[in-house]
Amino acid sequence: MAGKKTIKLAKSELLNANKQEALKLIAQPEITDASAKPQFAQQKALFSVIAKIRESLDLESIFKSTAIEVRQLLNADRVGMYRFDDTSTFTCGEFVSEDVLPEFASTLAAKINDHCFGENHAKYYQQGRIWACADIYAQDLPDCHIQILERFQVQANLVVPLLNGDRLWGLLCIHQCSAPRQWLDAEIDFVRQIAMHLDVALQQSEFVAQLRSQSEYLTRAIEQAVGREKAVAAIINKIRRSLNLNTIFKTTTEEVRQQLQADRVTIYRFNPDWSGEFVVESMTEGLRSLVDYPKEHPELNANIRPLAEPKTC
Repeated sequence: MAGKKTIKLAKSELLNANKQEALKLIAQPEITDASAKPQFAQQKALFSVIAKIRESLDLESIFKSTAIEVRQLLNADRVGMYRFDDTSTFTCGEFVSEDVLPEFASTLAAKINDHCFGENHAKYYQQGRIWACADIYAQDLPDCHIQILERFQVQANLVVPLLNGDRLWGLLCIHQCSAPRQWLDAEIDFVRQIAMHLDVALQQSEFVAQLRSQSEYLTRAIEQAVGREKAVAAIINKIRRSLNLNTIFKTTTEEVRQQLQADRVTIYRFNPDWSGEFVVESMTEGLRSLVDYPKEHPELNANIRPLAEPKTC
């Protein structure tokens, strides 16, 4: 638990540090040095992502705006966020967001099955591995992986893990489809920083989802408690208004069954010899009546032997 708090604190500090750095750069006069312009643009894009995370709880909106910013800044052909299926052990998933040039195929909602990744590579991405591939045909990749990349016209690939806490949630993928591409160290570091902030957005989204779930649970619990209080009040009110014991029993069994969403609620009366019978019931349609059945089959009562009177001290 302490480890997770440390991670969250570190990432929060990272958000603040990058925000301050970006504000300093934005406040500077126009940059004339060509070598500094890419760094300035990257810091502005990073600040844009941070701002979006701070102002929005909508993960889809954060992903979409980030994909647009990163693709345009890196002049890539496609940027996509890939999510693993929760129960797949990292063997399948789908792209949940992307920004892609119109001449290339969309990856959205395309189911991808890659057993090679789950068996051989997932554990490394879980540890933070980044894969920069300049040419997929020059990397001696397995045929199954080449086929998946060819399906989306990928020639060069930059892949960074997306982590929700210590769990591998998915991948941030930068694709060059028009030609091979040598990824620069500054570009790799920039994408790594973007992914770290998306990690924060993932944790933020999960936390909000947990709060909503707890809120809904509490709302239902309160509604049920209020409903039961009303039912008890209704039963008491009808008892006070009626001197007919059978009416009171019928009201009580009906109200209790509805509140508990039970199939049957009955009242059983003991005789002086400790035998007895069901006198009132409320039940769902289709069930056999415990009140009527013994009356229709009197031979059952003949087989019931009176219980011995309980001993008293």
